[in-house]
Amino acid sequence: MVRIRTLPYHTFLMPPRSMAPWLLALLLSGAGTPGIADAAARDLYHVGPQARIKVAIVEWIAATGEYKEWTALNGEYVVSQSGSISIPMIGEMQVGDKTVEAISSDIGDKLKQITGLAVAPTASVQVVKYPMIYVSGAVEKPGELEFRPGLTVKQAMAMAGGRERRYNQTGDYSEAQQITYAGDISRMELQLKQLGARRARLMAELNDQPTITFAPEIKAAPEGSAIRLIMTSEVDLFNARADALRQQLAAAADLETLLRNEINILDEKMSSQDEQVKIAQDELSDIAKLVDTKILTTSRKTSLERIVAEMQAGKLDLVVASMQAKQKLNETERDALNLKGQRKTEAGQLLQTTETEIEDTKLKRNTTLQLLQISGASLSRSQSMKALDLQPLEYWITRGGKGDDAAKVSEGTELQPGDVLDVHYNISGSLDGTALSSADTGQSQ
Repeated sequence: MVRIRTLPYHTFLMPPRSMAPWLLALLLSGAGTPGIADAAARDLYHVGPQARIKVAIVEWIAATGEYKEWTALNGEYVVSQSGSISIPMIGEMQVGDKTVEAISSDIGDKLKQITGLAVAPTASVQVVKYPMIYVSGAVEKPGELEFRPGLTVKQAMAMAGGRERRYNQTGDYSEAQQITYAGDISRMELQLKQLGARRARLMAELNDQPTITFAPEIKAAPEGSAIRLIMTSEVDLFNARADALRQQLAAAADLETLLRNEINILDEKMSSQDEQVKIAQDELSDIAKLVDTKILTTSRKTSLERIVAEMQAGKLDLVVASMQAKQKLNETERDALNLKGQRKTEAGQLLQTTETEIEDTKLKRNTTLQLLQISGASLSRSQSMKALDLQPLEYWITRGGKGDDAAKVSEGTELQPGDVLDVHYNISGSLDGTALSSADTGQSQ
């Protein structure tokens, strides 16, 4: 992808107008970026939860022949479980079940409405990471896999190690797998509590709460436990961030007080200067009359005129100093507001990421629970095991997270992001014509 790195709203000189459309297309195409889906796959894909998309926004300034990159809005965003992302200026925006072209158009239209621009800025949206797919059942390495456009069931089977291989008939392998899965589930449970504590802290920051409200299962953790240490760590971080914000706001308030005092002093000086100028002008008027009557010389009048001019110049200096102090005061007040807004923006973005991680961890935990149940089933007869190893496989895809919507597919079927592929043995009949029971097959259920 051709990237032009600039400071926010910094512009750069563009080539002649005849080349501008070509260069804009190159800027927003992402050409040459590894891991980005081709145009055809991108057009077909409708963005879903857990997808990571990259947003790039530029504006063509026709009057100056320059592009302006909106770097403050550019970046990568993770789609939440509810199908939304949070973009600065725009806020919460629904992108679920939309193509990247539709999202690009929506972003441009919203920015046009917000900013009042005559022409909407050009937004480019690219999918940089798709939701994971999950493979379970009769495969060697069940679990989650990285999705790529065009991935078929057969290719996913190969990535999962192919058909499961039975190491022995004593159940040792199943026991080892059970221990592994049980450990993974314990780790995920701890991770969920850690993410829950972080979410509570971020919600407290976002809502300007004085304290963190933890979930009951986290508050009930015994002293010295890992959960209690996590909770203490989040409280310390919350207090540290709150103290830092208070100190910054206090410093800004002190500066505002100093600037207001300076402005008041300058106003008093200007009032005094006005009185002195008025007195000098009255005296000059009287002397001018005496000069006209030849009582005083012209030099006396000229000297007093110079004094009046100097006093008026001094007043102008005071006016300029007062304006500068007022400008600094406005900047300080704006900085104080920005500090509060920045804290809420950061908390909101981190909260969105944390929510996505929680949902992802829950999905992994549930998948591992299923795998744990599967690994606990074993065949009671060695002949049945041998027969099962010779049975063909059948493939079922669950799409959209609903188990009752599973559909039987072939090896050539293309997968979609977020699919759960369940590999079963086709046990309609054993080699000797005797049907295998579900207790014998275990993983076929």
